[in-house]
Amino acid sequence: MSDEQYKLYDLIWRRFIACQMTAAQWDTTRVEIAGTSEGFACGYRATGRILVFDGFTRVWATPTEEPQLPALKQGNPLAPVDIKAEQHFTKPPARYTEASLVKTLEKEGIGRPSTYASIISTIQDRGYVEKIDKKFHATEVAEIVTDKLNEFFPNVMDIAFTRHMEGQLDKIEDQNLDWVSVLQEFYGPFKDNLEKAAEEMKHAKAETEPSEYTCPECGAPLVYRFGKNGRFLSCSKYVGKTKVKKKTGQQPPESKSESEPETSCKFACPCDKDGKKVDQVVELTEYLCPNCSKPMVRKNGRFGPFLGCSDYPTCKTILKMDKEGAPLPPKPPAVPSGLKCHKCKTGELVIRQSKRGPFLGCNKFPRCRTIVSMKKIDELKELAAAGKWPPATEEEAKKILAVEPAPKKTTKRVAKKTAPK
Repeated sequence: MSDEQYKLYDLIWRRFIACQMTAAQWDTTRVEIAGTSEGFACGYRATGRILVFDGFTRVWATPTEEPQLPALKQGNPLAPVDIKAEQHFTKPPARYTEASLVKTLEKEGIGRPSTYASIISTIQDRGYVEKIDKKFHATEVAEIVTDKLNEFFPNVMDIAFTRHMEGQLDKIEDQNLDWVSVLQEFYGPFKDNLEKAAEEMKHAKAETEPSEYTCPECGAPLVYRFGKNGRFLSCSKYVGKTKVKKKTGQQPPESKSESEPETSCKFACPCDKDGKKVDQVVELTEYLCPNCSKPMVRKNGRFGPFLGCSDYPTCKTILKMDKEGAPLPPKPPAVPSGLKCHKCKTGELVIRQSKRGPFLGCNKFPRCRTIVSMKKIDELKELAAAGKWPPATEEEAKKILAVEPAPKKTTKRVAKKTAPK
C-alpha cells in the first residue's frame, strides 16, 4: 500500500478497535502545594486529572483542554521550573449554538424533541436572532419584544410557567386531568394581561431613548428610535405627520389635513449595534442620472444597495443594481394594445414585461388588477374588430379568456418480466 492508503487503513482499524474497548478512567485531582519564600509561607493549588485506566485511549487518543497531572503522593518534594504572572478576567457565558440551545431546552423542560427544530427556525425567521460563527446573537427586535413581554406578560415569560404547562399537557394526554380546567387556569390571567397590554403598551416606534449626540442641523439632542431597519438616531424635535379624519356631512377644517410644525427637524442617521453614530459618506459613482444628468450616489435601502440621484429630493430617480454593482436598465414602458379592459370598462389593456415574459395588464393598475395571457391577444383583437370585445358580462369574458390546458405527455410503460420461482 502507499503511504496515504496505509494511513487511511490505520485510521479505520484503530477507530474500529477503540469502539470495542472499555472506556478510560480518570481521577479528578486537586493538589495543595505548601512552600516558603523569604520566610513567608506560600500556598499553591493545582487541579487536573490523573489517568487510572487508559482503556480505548491506548489506540485512540482524545485531546482535551483539562490539564493532566502525573501520579502524585502526599509528601513528594516539588521544585519550581518556571513562574509566570497571568491576569484573568471573568468571561461572560458562552453564546448559544443550536446544540447548546436544545440541551438547555431539555434541561429546563421546555418543548419536546418534535418541537425543537421549529423553535430554532422560528426565532431565526422572525429576526429575533442572527447566526454569526455558528452562534446565536440576539437582535434589537428580540430585546424590544422581550422587554415588552416581560412587562405585560410576566407569567407567560417565566420558565417555570412554561415547564408547568408542559406538565399539565402531559397529564391531559394521560387522561388524568380535565383540559377545560387547565384552559380556564391559563386564559383567565392571560385575558386580563392582554386587555391591559392593548391599552397601555406603546409601539416600539413611538418610544425614544436619549443619546450623547446632538443634531448637526438644529443643535437639538439626538435620540434613539426604532424603525423597519432597526435602531437609528433621529432628532428629538422631529414630529410625525398627524392626520385629521373628515366626518361625513361636515366641511373639512381650514387647516391642512397633514401638517408639520415649523420646529420639526427631519435629520436622521444610522448607528451600529453598540449605539455609536455612523457617519454617512456620500459615495459618488461614475453613472449619471438619466433624467437630470447629475452623478448618481450609491445608497443602501431595505432591499439592498441601489443608485440614487445626488440632487435628491429635487430629483428622485432611483436605479436598481445587479450583483456586480452595475445599474440595471429601467423597465421598458408599457405598450398599448388597443383593447379595452373587460372588468373596469374604462381602462386599456397594455403589454407589460415580467420575469416570466410579457403579459396583458390594465393601465389602471393598482386600482384594476386585471391580467390576461399574451396567448389571447390575437383572438381578442379579432373580437374587438368584430365589436364583440369587451363582452357585456364577466362570465362571457371568462369563457373567452379560458386557456386550454396543455396536453399531458404520455409515457410508455415497460412490462417487468418476473422470473419463475
